[in-house]
Amino acid sequence: MGRLRVTPWQNNNDFTTGFGKWYMKAFYDKTFDVTELSEHISKDSGVERTLVAAIMQAVMKQVGELLCNGHPIRVPHLGILKLGVKSAGAPTLEEFNARTHIKNLYILLVPDMEIKQAIREMKFVKYVPERKKPI
Repeated sequence: MGRLRVTPWQNNNDFTTGFGKWYMKAFYDKTFDVTELSEHISKDSGVERTLVAAIMQAVMKQVGELLCNGHPIRVPHLGILKLGVKSAGAPTLEEFNARTHIKNLYILLVPDMEIKQAIREMKFVKYVPERKKPI
């Protein structure tokens, strides 16, 4: 079962209805790079870390290339990665112009049932980091 640390923050934007209220957001300690992820995979699989790292580099390059060419990618135990598009509306189909109406592209993860279940079972741990004292 997973565990996610969450930390409090106060909404100080007086233009919102949540002004002054307290909320929780995810607290991230460390972002893993390919080398560190390769070490975890190596321990789990028994395959040498350098080989895992080389394969991961190749896989990530191909994932990026395939996504940018419009191919969704099913990642076992995670879900489907694909590109999404945000666009402005055009009055008619004939007036729609991709260059002016498409506003943003983003990567979307559609989680599979395994990861959805793991997320449902996650525990949350309140974490308040120590504030740095002025020098």
